[in-house]
Amino acid sequence: MKPQTRNIIVIVVVVVLVAAGIGGYYVLKHSTTSNCGPNQTGYICIDQAEIPDSLDPAVTFSTPGWAAVQQVYQGLVNYNGSSVTSFSGVLATNNGTESYNPSTGFSTYTFELRPGVVFSNGDPYNAYVQWYSLYRSLLLAQGPQFILEQNFYSTNFTPSNPLSYYSPIAAVQAANATLVNDLNSWSFSSPTAGEIAQMELPNQSFQVINSESIALNLGYGYLASNYTYLLASISAPNSYAVDPAWVDANGGVTTGQPNDYLASNTLGTGPYVMNGYNGVGGGGYTLTPNSKYWGATASQAQPWNNNLVVANTSIEVIFQDTIDVTTNDLLTGQVQGASFAYVGPSTIQALQGHSNVVVDSLPVIYGATSGSWWIFLNSSVAPFNNLSVREAITHAINYQQIITDAFGGYADQWVGPVPPAYPYNNNVTAKEPYYNYNLTLAQQEIADSPCAASACAGNTINYMYLNVGADWSETAQLLEVDLKAIGITINPVGVSLDELYEEQGRNPDGSCVSSTSANGGPFYMGQEFYTSDYISPDDWTQNDAVNTGSANLCMAGFNNATVNFDTYYAAGQSDPAVLTANYTAMTQIMYDNYSEIWLVVPTSFAVYSSNLHGYVFNPMASGEPFSIGFNTQWLSS
Repeated sequence: MKPQTRNIIVIVVVVVLVAAGIGGYYVLKHSTTSNCGPNQTGYICIDQAEIPDSLDPAVTFSTPGWAAVQQVYQGLVNYNGSSVTSFSGVLATNNGTESYNPSTGFSTYTFELRPGVVFSNGDPYNAYVQWYSLYRSLLLAQGPQFILEQNFYSTNFTPSNPLSYYSPIAAVQAANATLVNDLNSWSFSSPTAGEIAQMELPNQSFQVINSESIALNLGYGYLASNYTYLLASISAPNSYAVDPAWVDANGGVTTGQPNDYLASNTLGTGPYVMNGYNGVGGGGYTLTPNSKYWGATASQAQPWNNNLVVANTSIEVIFQDTIDVTTNDLLTGQVQGASFAYVGPSTIQALQGHSNVVVDSLPVIYGATSGSWWIFLNSSVAPFNNLSVREAITHAINYQQIITDAFGGYADQWVGPVPPAYPYNNNVTAKEPYYNYNLTLAQQEIADSPCAASACAGNTINYMYLNVGADWSETAQLLEVDLKAIGITINPVGVSLDELYEEQGRNPDGSCVSSTSANGGPFYMGQEFYTSDYISPDDWTQNDAVNTGSANLCMAGFNNATVNFDTYYAAGQSDPAVLTANYTAMTQIMYDNYSEIWLVVPTSFAVYSSNLHGYVFNPMASGEPFSIGFNTQWLSS
């Protein structure tokens, strides 16, 4: 059961040819640029188009939010350098020790915590604080809750009858009421013996072993499995530590509700502290090195661990989303990096060839994590309820023309539902070829359908596309021409990101918004995408393959029992042969159904000032996309 929202991409310094995170279009120029300008080395300045949805690590579910909180807050582990498959300890000394838990039949990961860790106000971090932080994240039940809820669940302190995702709702509500009261009343810096005893009880998701050790017990979440990608999932911000005393002093914890104070204020254990947050166009925030940062000694002991490095340069982030202004700021040296809500080939070309700006294309996984795109056809609605019509449309699309003309060559085709360069994707060994343009075959298929002899030409179909720039607008125009050749008439309708999310949702009566006139609909055909929360194949299939997925339910409406089963079964498997068989089967079934026509993965680019150094590229690090964080970066004159 995946959420109806998802992590959206913003591009800070590293640019992707189309971005999924689109903020408001402000014309205000930032007013906090006194620290910015050519030839200065004291501040790294960033023009950023998007504004964070929240600064609370348990709530934020957009990359601008993740970009901010990952500088201030920390979790047990994070990605190891540029790798997407290996991890290094942050608040934990290592990646944990996995063991079999005979009381549950699932695995337990035990993490030893680093001694001497403190928040930026001097408050201590310990296993009790981590226990509090993880359960708080579950209790708030915001967008990213599913990341934890796949494997973990709330607790009722009853070892003989522990709660799980499948417990009766009344029992869960009663337990949550008790737990939220405990979180708001206990002292987690110096808990009582009775409170410690409850945190140490077995058969709960998060179990304190002692003040410097905590166990994460798998099996209580909706996957009920030994999850292969656990370390990736707890690298996400909603597993990060918050200071219980600070939260309690500023509104505490309320079940199912975000904390308004934490939405715009921060306090973490990380290398930076945030100042002057102003979440409007023309505003921004400043990150300055944390004078109480605990990591100096740990970093010296593990110099290879870039997650621990002490910050040495302040950061000025300015919320500014006008492309021409941002481009000029980069070229003149006013800023050293930029976040574009949208950037196309013309902007890349304008930035190339300047000695003071680096513009490098990146491997396909960087684009895949940012957004892999497809066209959905709602197979429950005519004419898309006919397989021949769907196949005809698939072969009527000139994919290479779209890549060449709309994207300037900066895109790749893909075969889903798992995107390129991910584990168990279909793109390396080409088990199924890319969908190909074959007008003769398309015309043969349409002739064997209810749309034969242009019978559907007079029925104009609204085609929804994300209206963020020339690439997708031109793609829609090319599709209009392509489909006209087989007697299908589409009306391209551009929508904003917020409107696209609205179209994914459901009305109070359970019907899909996409089936109504909202935003120019109904939309039984359109453009869809997903961006990654972390690197795992099931993060995608739980959205674009399973019938309840947010990128499927009200879009393609694809529903296949085998795919539904394999999606969740595969998420709990570790045997490569089993996983290969599961994902191959899912791909084959969806490939032959044609309700999701996999289109392109736009190319990502690294774009930054030539005097900015210290990058650690990583496609899933949201501190700024493709860099673990700012703490490793510095400027030369």
